[in-house]
Amino acid sequence: MSALIRIAAKLGAVVSGSDRTASEEFVSLQKQGFNVYLGSRPEVAKRADVVVYTAAIKEQDSERVAAGERGITRAAFLSEICGYFNKTIAVSGTHGKTTVSAMISCCAAAGGAKFSAHIGGVVRNFSGNTFLAGEDLFITEACEYKDSFLSLRPDMAIVLNAERDHSDYFLSMEQIYRSFSTFASQVKKGGTVILGEGVSPHINVCACDGIRIYRYGEDFDFLKAEGGGFYLKVKGQPDRFFTTPAKGKHNLYNAAVAAFASLLAGISEDGVRMGLAAFLGVKRRYEYMGNTIGGAPVVHDYAHHPSEIRAVLEVAREQTQGRLIVVFEPHTYSRTKGLFRDFTEVLSQADVLIMLPTYSAREVPAEGVDAKTLFCAVTAPERYYLSDYASAKGLIDRLARSRDSVLILGAGSVEELAESFRKDRV
Repeated sequence: MSALIRIAAKLGAVVSGSDRTASEEFVSLQKQGFNVYLGSRPEVAKRADVVVYTAAIKEQDSERVAAGERGITRAAFLSEICGYFNKTIAVSGTHGKTTVSAMISCCAAAGGAKFSAHIGGVVRNFSGNTFLAGEDLFITEACEYKDSFLSLRPDMAIVLNAERDHSDYFLSMEQIYRSFSTFASQVKKGGTVILGEGVSPHINVCACDGIRIYRYGEDFDFLKAEGGGFYLKVKGQPDRFFTTPAKGKHNLYNAAVAAFASLLAGISEDGVRMGLAAFLGVKRRYEYMGNTIGGAPVVHDYAHHPSEIRAVLEVAREQTQGRLIVVFEPHTYSRTKGLFRDFTEVLSQADVLIMLPTYSAREVPAEGVDAKTLFCAVTAPERYYLSDYASAKGLIDRLARSRDSVLILGAGSVEELAESFRKDRV
């Protein structure tokens, strides 16, 4: 939403916005002079020509009620934004949307493209979640929650992966596959669809109206290179070598998809090579925050799905000689319930687990399973359940030694705990 505020203002609109808490992005918008405020002000919504709300906003929200017929979803507004640009690349998938969107944006910037980007996280190369440098190309994330991405009709649709998530809306994998199939099928005439790892058998797209379909493992692939980097393998073409500072096999896959998509979009090979090599990452994605009193590095990651947690643990294991101390804040009751067995399996891989209360977001406890229930099912060798960030920080500083690694995971306000280690370092 903060990215859409910046883009709308750039396109000439007078914009205001509201939120529940004074997040880092909220403060950033205030410093930039935007009229943003905490809480609800129905009188502001009544004066607006358009009121944009996310899928998480309830129908009874006072500002949404005040907006009446002038209220539209974030997805519908994003679709209108796309209309200002000549071509749109929309990146979808259960995991990796932000990273791949950011990587493509860095490739476009390095290649000198006249483009703009709408990213779901702060890209370090841009020091923000937007990049506004032209109207030839628009790069955006396409969120599947409540079928939000079905408002889009991009020129290039990317489906990175499809796994069970958002169980408060998606009741089965069949429903998820149908949604991604519909999204991919909505590319414009003559457009491009890129189907990522494991999704080809399940995503149905009609190769009509000049639509080109590329499948991972058939039309393109990547091979990890010894000493770092990877070879992008494209059917019928010589292998191309690229490097990226991003860690982990999952990020090599992300980089390979980003490279392939960028080349198809007309970005030069040199631009792709420079963009990936210079990629500084996205905030809250395996972000080093500082050290504990005992000298253990502290890493924060947005991971809140079992597959994301597993990928983070794999990277950390490769770099850690001692114990993995995992701090986890579950994100929503429904997700915990829907993926309960997967959560217990992956969190049990920690040497030390510190569980925090559920970040409820838009939900109430009756909608699923809480953190205490999950904590009782995990079999990590050493486990602690704590109710607040201050207690967690104190325990981490007491437990962690120099050869250990501390992973602070979650998509909620657990970032506050992670930031406390950065402040210590400063």
